[in-house]
Amino acid sequence: MNTFDEGLRCQDVHTGLRNLDPNSPVLAPLTETQKIGMAAGLASLIKGQDVVPDAQALRTVAAEQLDVSPYAFNDVVYSLEQAGFVSNIQTSGSRIVSFNEEVPYYRGMYEGLGEAWRDNAPSALEQQVVALVGGLANAPIPVEELADRLGLDTSELPQILDVSLESHLVKIIELRDGKMAYSPFMGFEKPDAISDLVIEYGGPEIADAFLALRGEQGMPLSQAGPVISDAVQHGLIMAPSVTTPGGAPEAFPVLPYSVDRELLKARKPVLDKALGVIACLKCGEYYGGASSLSRAQLVLVINKWLDPDRGSLPPHSSHRRQYELLHRMGMVRFDPDSKPGGTWVVPTFIDSPDNRAALELARDLVTFGEDVGNRVDDESARAALALGSQYVSPMQTIGRAREKKTLSSSQWEKVISAAYGRGVL
Repeated sequence: MNTFDEGLRCQDVHTGLRNLDPNSPVLAPLTETQKIGMAAGLASLIKGQDVVPDAQALRTVAAEQLDVSPYAFNDVVYSLEQAGFVSNIQTSGSRIVSFNEEVPYYRGMYEGLGEAWRDNAPSALEQQVVALVGGLANAPIPVEELADRLGLDTSELPQILDVSLESHLVKIIELRDGKMAYSPFMGFEKPDAISDLVIEYGGPEIADAFLALRGEQGMPLSQAGPVISDAVQHGLIMAPSVTTPGGAPEAFPVLPYSVDRELLKARKPVLDKALGVIACLKCGEYYGGASSLSRAQLVLVINKWLDPDRGSLPPHSSHRRQYELLHRMGMVRFDPDSKPGGTWVVPTFIDSPDNRAALELARDLVTFGEDVGNRVDDESARAALALGSQYVSPMQTIGRAREKKTLSSSQWEKVISAAYGRGVL
C-alpha cells in the first residue's frame, strides 16, 4: 500500500474501532493506527481554520464528535505537528492552549499521515488490519484466500478477523461454496457499482427497494422497509443517524450513486458533513411537526446558508442547543452576542470550500429531480437545520443496528458473488 492509502485506512480503522468499548483489551495492539486515525479526523475538522485559539474547546468537540479520547488529544495534536499540519503549539503546563493549522488538501493530508504512521513503526498486527480493510474495500475475497491475496500472517489471521468483525470493519457472508469477506467501505466508496449489482442480481424485492431509495435519498430507516434495513446491517448502504426531537435515534439511508468518486474516498470527511446535513434536514421533514418542510423546499433551506449575504442568525437563547450538532461538525461557529450585555450566541456558517461543498452535495442528493420553486420562510429553514442533536456516522449505525432476519441470505449471496466475480469494482 502507498502512504495515501495507509493514511486513509488508518482513519477507516479508527471509525470502525469506535464501535468497541474504548477500554477493550483488543485495542491495545492498535494504538498507533488509532492515533493516526484520530489525527485524520481532527485534521479534517480543523482544516481551513488557520488558527485554533481554544484547543481545550476543540478537545471537547473532538471527544464528542470524533471519539478522540481526551487523554489522547495531546498525542494526536503532536502527531499532526509531526506530519507538518500544525505549528506554533502553545501550552500551559501539560495542556495545549492553541496552535496554528496548516492542513493540506486531502490527498496530501492522507499521504502525510500515512508517512507519520510508518515512522511510528506500527505493529505487524496493525499493518495487517490496515491491509485487510484496504483490500476488502476494493472487492470481496474468499476467507480462505485472505492470507495469500493480502499478504497476511496465517497464524494471526483469526485475531485480525476477530477485531475486524467485532468492529464491523469486515463482514463475512456464507456462500454455497465457502465464506466470503468484504468491508462496508466497499459499499460506501462504490455505491453506484453495488447498487447496480443489487438491482441486477438481488431479485425484484431488493431491486425495487434500492430504486425507491434512489428516488428519495435519506428516507427514515424506520419507514424504508426490511430490505433497506437489512442492507444497512450488511454494510451495503450508508445510513447516518441523528436524535429526533422525541429523543429516539433515527437513521437516514443514503445511496450517493452519482457523486464524484473523490468525495466517496479521498474527500470522505466532506461527504460525512453532507450526510449530517441530510440527516438533519430529513429529520426536519419527517419529525419537525408544524415546521415540517416538503422535499422540494429542503433545497431552499440550504440555499439560505449558502447565500453570502446571509450566513448567520440573530442571537437567540436556544441557538447554542439547537445548532450544537452543526457546530461540532465544524459547519458553524458561535460568535459572541452582538447586543450590549448579551449572553447568547450568533450561529455563523463557516464558509470554507469543504463546508460549501458539503452543503452543495447535500442539496444535490436531497433534491435530486425535485421542483424547488416553493418558498420557505427563515424560521422554518432554521428549525429544519436545528433538528437532530447528536450525529452518528454510518459505521456506528451498523454497529448499533439490531440484527433482524428479514431476508434470506441467498438474496445477498448473489450480490456479493457478483461483486467478487467483477474483481476490483
